[in-house]
Amino acid sequence: MGLESVIPQLLIIVLAGILYMYQRYCHSFWNRHQVPQIEPTPLVGNLGKILRMSEPSAKVIEEFYNHPKAKNEPFVGIYIFYRPALLLRDPELIKRVLVRDFAKFNNRFSRSDDVRDPLGSQNLFMLRNPAWKDIRFKLTPFFTSGKLKQMFPLIAEVGENLNKHLWKMSSQISNCHNFELELKEFCALYTTDVIATVAFGVQANSFENPNGQFRHNGREIFRFNARRAFNFSIVFFLPHLVPYLGAKVVPSEQTEFLRSTFNYVVAEREKSGKSRHDLIDILIEFKNHTRCAAAKSGELIFDGDLLVAQAAIFFTAGFESSSATMSFALYEMARNPEVQEKLREEVRHTLTKSGGRLSLQVIESLEYMQMVISETLRLYPPLPFLDRECTIEEGQYYSLEPYGGFRIPRGMPVYIPAYALHMDPKYFPNPESFIPERFTSENRKTITPYSYMPFGLGPHGCIGERFAYLQTKVGLLQFLRNHRVALTANATATRPVKLDPKALILQAEGGIILKVERDPLNV
Repeated sequence: MGLESVIPQLLIIVLAGILYMYQRYCHSFWNRHQVPQIEPTPLVGNLGKILRMSEPSAKVIEEFYNHPKAKNEPFVGIYIFYRPALLLRDPELIKRVLVRDFAKFNNRFSRSDDVRDPLGSQNLFMLRNPAWKDIRFKLTPFFTSGKLKQMFPLIAEVGENLNKHLWKMSSQISNCHNFELELKEFCALYTTDVIATVAFGVQANSFENPNGQFRHNGREIFRFNARRAFNFSIVFFLPHLVPYLGAKVVPSEQTEFLRSTFNYVVAEREKSGKSRHDLIDILIEFKNHTRCAAAKSGELIFDGDLLVAQAAIFFTAGFESSSATMSFALYEMARNPEVQEKLREEVRHTLTKSGGRLSLQVIESLEYMQMVISETLRLYPPLPFLDRECTIEEGQYYSLEPYGGFRIPRGMPVYIPAYALHMDPKYFPNPESFIPERFTSENRKTITPYSYMPFGLGPHGCIGERFAYLQTKVGLLQFLRNHRVALTANATATRPVKLDPKALILQAEGGIILKVERDPLNV
């Protein structure tokens, strides 16, 4: 064997050795800093199960949270491939990061491509400071009590359509009026119509046309096949690779649909001068105001895709999270019939008292429904974890004293395990059980602050939380006023729903199929 043939082999061996040593060095970061760490896997760090799509992200991060090396620790070190990251476990430390020291963690770690994914990157969820702060301030008035009251007739009208469509479906069934229904998709038809009318000023009519443009495009954004799951994993865990791998939150086809629809509606609304008290009115007002202000002061111009992106996130987040919450709530009521009967009795009493008329005040008076939804969101938070990035000034470090001696450098990702906290018996005894009474007015006072966060917490918390509760309550009321749900013949009350391992957000794998029975409350 000549020297020429030996040298390449030696080089390969040397390079392999260097890579091995480099990997060992990177994956010893937390050990070197005397922080407990969850042992990583070569190359992928602690992301193996998420990348293989063998377990849902909620369960994987719950495993980190409950790992023997993490138990009784305020935080634990993990690895995103070779990059060290922190998983926070202590509610008081979480409060510091999300609220008290928000200025030092005011960006999410996740991000999308500004050029290739304008609607995915420029919306309120993904925007980075200072643009985020400006947009948040401008959109906040849309979710005041006054605005919700003005929007309520639009939501109520879609709720009536849900009730009529469900009645029509049960009328088509002979004899007993019982039938099986996939609830996740059915609830998505309702929430899609609500968001279409409130955010885009469009009657989508999804119940009559379930494959219409709004429902089709919404479905595609959250269809978690292998490619979409990979894209979301890149956006949330490897955002610096987004431009190179072409990962998008909103695919090209859906971007064009949302952009063209929004621009058409805005043009028609400006031409007619009519007002519907919806998001379009707010965004037109902001566009005109900021255009004048920016010309004088050089501020951010609220126009183009930046404008469309806010309607897009309201559409995508609004229909998906609420439809999931509605379907999970109905599923838990099927498993817990006594909860369903108690809620239906509250609905009956409330509608009798109001003479069958609905108003914002009537919906907000449904105390037990609020408890049912809150408990549903504990078991099934739409986003099972929160992510933040340390934004402290270059060259400085964020001290974790008195929780530990480690100082967080600028740019390090920090994760808050919302789902794991919700399932911790330390904060929620018997966490696997569905117990709405955890959220009575008295019991709420005993919940450890910052252990419950279905909509996030702090300044980055979901701006549409009150709207989400409102459309969910209207939908559940209209569903339950004439129908009840029960488990199908091949389901058992003890078997929990299976979460989709491909979905980064919480979704039921294969949907939620229940038996629907006509049973009018006669009010």
